[in-house]
Amino acid sequence: METFAISEPQSKKLNVHSKRGRPKLDCKVHQIRFTLSLREGEDDDLIFFFSDIPERRRAAALKAALRAGGISLKAGSVPITDDLDLTIQGLVFG
Repeated sequence: METFAISEPQSKKLNVHSKRGRPKLDCKVHQIRFTLSLREGEDDDLIFFFSDIPERRRAAALKAALRAGGISLKAGSVPITDDLDLTIQGLVFG
């Protein structure tokens, strides 16, 4: 007759009172959600950028890209480059 070693149950291996998962953060968290509509032909560079990033890593990649792009810390300081926005501004304020 063969003898087999039986391991301890998983519940005995783990300390039942040990904390699992990520520790709680000591800071306030702000959640800002984005939905991007990207058009083939017009936004191919962005489609390519996001296509190789796993879904759960896209927020980190977007933050890194925004920081690397030299975004301004002053609200409303983004230059308007959209043709429609420029046209509307010209009609309203011109």
